[in-house]
Amino acid sequence: MEILVEGLGKKFGREWIFRGVDLSFSQGKKYAITGGNGSGKTTLVKTLAGVIPFTEGKLTYRYQSKSIPLEEIYKLLTITGPYTELIEEFTLTELLSFYRNFKPLVQDNHEIINILGFKKSANKLVRDFSSGMKQKLKLALALYNQDKVLILDEPTSNLDHQNIDWYLSHLNQPMNEKLIIICSNQPYEYDFCDEVITLEKYK
Repeated sequence: MEILVEGLGKKFGREWIFRGVDLSFSQGKKYAITGGNGSGKTTLVKTLAGVIPFTEGKLTYRYQSKSIPLEEIYKLLTITGPYTELIEEFTLTELLSFYRNFKPLVQDNHEIINILGFKKSANKLVRDFSSGMKQKLKLALALYNQDKVLILDEPTSNLDHQNIDWYLSHLNQPMNEKLIIICSNQPYEYDFCDEVITLEKYK
């Protein structure tokens, strides 16, 4: 999987959030996108994921030497961040089963629940989970699916030290089949990445 970014720009109203971004992302590598508040980190990764449109420039997605249309990239990409939502009316088991209708998972529900350490919460409504539990569940849905691109925005928000270690144990492993992009200003969340991209220079 490869993502090519050429002269990408995004503005809201009259204000450019970023402009003239030229980047390339390759399968099997991990990238960090950093920058101060208001630098456009989240806007950029949402643009890369096809969640919001860009104002100028070009985005190219390639998989197995074939170009993937922007409107089809969701089939190969997962993005998770503080703004992504879970269906809180489901129990944990129901949510995992529902999610499989859209994104195949590499483990069965029982295995994922055990990995999460949520065995006692298997039949608990997601709305009754703590904020840390919800964040860990979001990460698990992203980490354990078969998509080729994984975008994590502020991945350890609301996690305690034990669950930050859980996150790091996963992201420090080789993931040769995935292209991983981490949006963060916390070095411990991304210091294992192959490349760090700072957005200030694109202001």
